[in-house]
Amino acid sequence: MLISPLTLNNICHWVRIMLKFIKSEMVFVIALAAAVLSSFFNPPSQEWISAVDFRTLALLFCLMGASEGFKSSGLFTSVASSLTRKAGNISRLSLFLVMIVFFSSMLFTNDVALLMFVPFTMMIMDKEKRDENYIIRIVILETIAANLGSMTTPVGNPQNIFICSYFSLDAGTFFAAIFPYSLISLIMVLIIWRIFLAEREKLETENDDDTSADRKKTLMFSVFLVLALLSVFRVLDWKILFIAELAVLIIFDRKTLLKIDYILLLTFVCFFIFSANIRSIDTVERLLTSFMDKSAIATSAIVSQVISNVPAAILLSPFTDSAEGVLVGTDIGGLGTPVASLASLISMKFYFKRERGKKGKYIILFLILNFALLAILAAFSLVL
Repeated sequence: MLISPLTLNNICHWVRIMLKFIKSEMVFVIALAAAVLSSFFNPPSQEWISAVDFRTLALLFCLMGASEGFKSSGLFTSVASSLTRKAGNISRLSLFLVMIVFFSSMLFTNDVALLMFVPFTMMIMDKEKRDENYIIRIVILETIAANLGSMTTPVGNPQNIFICSYFSLDAGTFFAAIFPYSLISLIMVLIIWRIFLAEREKLETENDDDTSADRKKTLMFSVFLVLALLSVFRVLDWKILFIAELAVLIIFDRKTLLKIDYILLLTFVCFFIFSANIRSIDTVERLLTSFMDKSAIATSAIVSQVISNVPAAILLSPFTDSAEGVLVGTDIGGLGTPVASLASLISMKFYFKRERGKKGKYIILFLILNFALLAILAAFSLVL
């Protein structure tokens, strides 16, 4: 049977759309495949619904809503423009940019921090006519800063939200476990900045952009961010937060509601189901429990290198009572391979779009710095 040219064109069109979706949402596709394939060991049942952590999904929804709200309010651009005007020289400007990524990732997640500031950084550095090697160094250091800074708070990383929910961690336990790593991470980021980016040349141009944030919008989403923090530590019922924020977005800001990353939420659902299916396999359960008993931190960090730290936390948490081990392991496990943290892929994607980008040098320096810092933090965990 012959296929008409029109039908063939339609098929090719849909194939291109599917390939584009797979390329842009590779993690979701892998999560979906893992859930489907593992279902042969544990067919669909009530257990699947029980495995889905709706509290974590609701908190992620609310935090992504707040992050998108801050982006659309112009807060990030306003702060970055203000710092650029005050910098005076390249050294201070690069320090401002790296530090704003480090600290903003604590509240707005590592993904959002890089989405906002990596393109801005490359634009400013091109404007200042910095060479490509300098741009590579600052983008990589911003990526490291986002992954390390975000570990500091329960809302900085999606896996932190899940771990706090799954193990019912209180604020004292969370910060006691993670603060020493956050502090040494800040010191390491400053040392790398001093070695690679501290140049005293004056800025060639000034940033005259008169950008200001929408104050009402910024205030509204600041309230939701504070409420989300209270919900993470169970001071406020997550259902109240979810209903309140959803209602406000539907009534006042549907554009922000549409920008929320629903594919990420579906990815979490797939990993919840995959984790439940894996737990039903006795051999795998015994093996993972054995590894987690020996070292929850090492196992979590190693698994993160292959499947990234968010699914690693979901997969491994049921096999241990060590909340601190999974927390530290997946947080420092965001260093290492580009896959270890999905945020790393965001900045890499931005840099690789550059016409004169040096992809090979980027990958080599990325791996050297990431694995060096991972080794330092892993050694630090043995001392604590």
